[in-house]
Amino acid sequence: MTRDNAPVPTPPSSSALTQPSSDSVPVQPAGPAYVRQAAVGADVPAAIVRGAAQGAAQGTARESLARLTEEFLAEPPDWVRALGSFVRGLWE
Repeated sequence: MTRDNAPVPTPPSSSALTQPSSDSVPVQPAGPAYVRQAAVGADVPAAIVRGAAQGAAQGTARESLARLTEEFLAEPPDWVRALGSFVRGLWE
């Protein structure tokens, strides 16, 4: 048969389904497939490298933020001074 004239499959009728008898043993579903686990401590060197890189990045970010804060507090921009004087004027 060719693909053009192939018959359309039909689902089985409900009478075709068989009911299990009370004598039959119920079929248990198969358990999960065995999952191979990595050995304990196999990822430790990679974790150490990631931790060191993360610590270095955090240290750099903390240092740069501290430097920017010091410069900002030492010489604030004009708009910050204007905003500060406006806010102080609200409480006078």
